Amino acid sequence: EHVSKIFVGGLPTTATEDDFKEYFSRFGSIQECQVMVDHHTKRSRGFGFVTFDSWQTVEDIVRQREHSIKGKTVEVKKAFPRGHQAGRGGGP
Repeated sequence: EHVSKIFVGGLPTTATEDDFKEYFSRFGSIQECQVMVDHHTKRSRGFGFVTFDSWQTVEDIVRQREHSIKGKTVEVKKAFPRGHQAGRGGGP
């Protein structure tokens, strides 16, 4: 299934949106980039999302196993809309 957005988990709390954008822009053109922040403390929640112009870029990123931002290995997965059952087949 073609998606143009990724979830990135395990971000260092010191990582900024600029760090995020700088790392992932090497893979392709970014439409949107956001590090999720706690509304009360304004600190990073340790994860974020990046949306690219092309689903192919997402395929390339997911295929590459190791990603590291500011010296910390991060987890990268395709981001599906909430409620979407990605890759789950039906049946008994």
